[in-house]
Amino acid sequence: MNNFNANRMFYTPNLFGMRSAGRNYNRNAGQTSSDFIYEANTAAPDCSEHTDAVESEESDASCVGESEPTGFAEMQGPMGPMGPRGEPGSPGCPGERGETGPQGVTGPQGPQGVTGPMGPRGEPGPRGPAGPPGYPQNSIFASFSGQDLILPESGNLPLKMAIPDITQNISLCNHYSVALTPGYYVISYDISAVMRRQGFIKLTPIFNNRRQTSYTAYAEAVRRKEILTVSRYFIVGIPAGSTLFFVWHSSAGDCKINMNLCIQKLCRQ
Repeated sequence: MNNFNANRMFYTPNLFGMRSAGRNYNRNAGQTSSDFIYEANTAAPDCSEHTDAVESEESDASCVGESEPTGFAEMQGPMGPMGPRGEPGSPGCPGERGETGPQGVTGPQGPQGVTGPMGPRGEPGPRGPAGPPGYPQNSIFASFSGQDLILPESGNLPLKMAIPDITQNISLCNHYSVALTPGYYVISYDISAVMRRQGFIKLTPIFNNRRQTSYTAYAEAVRRKEILTVSRYFIVGIPAGSTLFFVWHSSAGDCKINMNLCIQKLCRQ
């Protein structure tokens, strides 16, 4: 008895068909490649149960999955097209932000660098233009005064210096006149006289070799023993060295007077 035929009933059915090409093709035509592979993996026979004799003779016939890769490739059909891609799912909720950690401690400040050496001194620039001269520290002035002076009906006003000018711009020439250097001067005077009877008094300055009637002071008495006062304040220019004096005239004869005269030179060129 042929051992191959006697033991044939103990063989596990060949799920993939015999060696003949296309034996099970029609039966598996409707299956996909993935279904076919699943059947091959689940229904494959266990070759370990065969006897040594049968294994040596019929190993190729019973273990088709291992011995016939060509038949498996022939029975596999073409791969179908890929299905459409599904819609993406909704995004998940964002996670909560963690708490901010504590700020680190600021480190100590580093040491200050050493100051470099001073560079060389540059050349001095050109000198700017000189400004206008300032006012002198000392004012230039002189004052004259007299008390209970008796003046005739006509004559020159006597001048007695009370405060002299240390700069010599205003200097006394004699008892009646004052020498002035060129410049601008402020002249002010105040004279009071007691009249013996009704009449007038008049005082006229003379400088720059002319009588200055525009600066004449005049007063008139309407009764006896009346006190008259004359005063003036004016600024004059002296272009060249000149002499200043005052001419006195009274229509009531001799008069007793008190006088104060101040002359100041302005700081203007």
